[in-house]
Amino acid sequence: MTGRANGRATASDTAIRARTNAGRLSGRWEGEVAVFRGIPFAAPPVGALRWRPPAAPARWDGERPAYDFGPAPLQPQPPRDSIMYHANFADRRALVMSEDCLYLNVWTPEPGGGGLPVMVWIHGGGNRYGHGGQEIHDGRSLARRGVVVVTLNHRLGALGFLAHPALAAEDDLGASGNYGLLDIVAALTWVQENIAHFGGDPARVTLAGNSAGAAHICHLMASTMARPLFRAAIGQSASGIGRAEGPLPDQAAAQRQGLSWAREFGAAGGFGDPDIAGLRRTDGVELVLKGHFGPVVDGRALTAPSDDVFAAGHQHPVPLLVGTNSDEGSVYATLDAVRRLPVEPGTDELYPLRDGDQVRRTARRFTGESRFTYPVWHWARAHSAVAPTWLYRFTRTPPLPPDLEVAPPRDGLPGYGVFHTAELPYALDNLAARPWPWSEADRSLARTMADTWVRFIETGDPNGVGAAPSWPRFTGAEAMVFGGEAAPVELGHVERLDAMRLLASLPRPL
Repeated sequence: MTGRANGRATASDTAIRARTNAGRLSGRWEGEVAVFRGIPFAAPPVGALRWRPPAAPARWDGERPAYDFGPAPLQPQPPRDSIMYHANFADRRALVMSEDCLYLNVWTPEPGGGGLPVMVWIHGGGNRYGHGGQEIHDGRSLARRGVVVVTLNHRLGALGFLAHPALAAEDDLGASGNYGLLDIVAALTWVQENIAHFGGDPARVTLAGNSAGAAHICHLMASTMARPLFRAAIGQSASGIGRAEGPLPDQAAAQRQGLSWAREFGAAGGFGDPDIAGLRRTDGVELVLKGHFGPVVDGRALTAPSDDVFAAGHQHPVPLLVGTNSDEGSVYATLDAVRRLPVEPGTDELYPLRDGDQVRRTARRFTGESRFTYPVWHWARAHSAVAPTWLYRFTRTPPLPPDLEVAPPRDGLPGYGVFHTAELPYALDNLAARPWPWSEADRSLARTMADTWVRFIETGDPNGVGAAPSWPRFTGAEAMVFGGEAAPVELGHVERLDAMRLLASLPRPL
């Protein structure tokens, strides 16, 4: 592998080369960071490989250019007038999608060196949207701080998570579903085998992600197959345990859901009742447009419900940093949300409904706390019994441009506040990914958060040289607030989170 003198690139030395187990790559220096894009970490999951665990990538001869991102997984797109689209998907680069999507990307400050800590980032998007090439996930800012950053694609929607009895019959373990989760394991395995060639230390890997990506990380902490592959974890704004929708489906329930989806898909497309062979011949674009899918207890990646694993204290005991935003529910809340409120003594004071404005505020708060804040708090609470854990609360409202064409919140409140994913450009110091009117206070907060995340990636502890103030470990209510000045606090809404525990224990409507 070649390097640069004094860490500076010239017109004649912007190329940088690396080798992997599958062949040689050519990347580019971009300022002080070397970037390799579109690296295959598994075989294309197409044809007979659709709905199968990822296979090893084919070797290649010569030098493969790694200048461009690989295609994103097949997926629909969020509405163009949604805050989620503008915050996460309104990129300058045109979106290219393909079922041949299993590619990852590497940013490294010292490709000729070795021993650097590694962050592997898992994108969010509700298992329907997202990819490793989104501008909001760009790895340069963290790499400039001395970290090797890896982003990746994984299969989404029905292509990534369909469980079906015919698929289980093909599998030597009788497993089906979780193909997207297995893609993440394959990428982590690639990191173990190859990241030293990019300056990284395979023994110092932190798995990090937001939203659905954070939930995947929680599940991988419960999975025995992923344990050798990472030594610390960061989860932003979601959890795989304590979920509002309940524990993961077991294989029997997941297969019933898969059969129902296949029948509905076949009826809508005029296919009758399609078998797996017929579904494998169907255009993948059609398969990802409908249905909501996610991890299940498949018998391969997950052999037990993640809630049960954490309840028993049998999860991977790695340092954990997790947190949520103060208006997580603003994107999703409707007034119907108040119908799910737990009717118990005292809950009317915790979630008041006395007038229209209160109903709207309660609907937003309850949606955010039941879907995001409580599950993450529960994750932190369960994990703090077995390993060091830190909890944060993000409270800064991003400065949306006044002319941004965004549909109003469905709960009727003015504005989205500190919405779901609002922390992303700050935590990864990627404010430049969006042409919004950022202030110096925003830029300062982004530097603080990114520095803190990097300390955790380096050492498994967000405290250390340059850390101010000290971030106490979580034991039930301690959190670090990132808003203006970073400051440790005692959470003031623990009583509502306890009410969420009651809700999580109630029978769920059919």
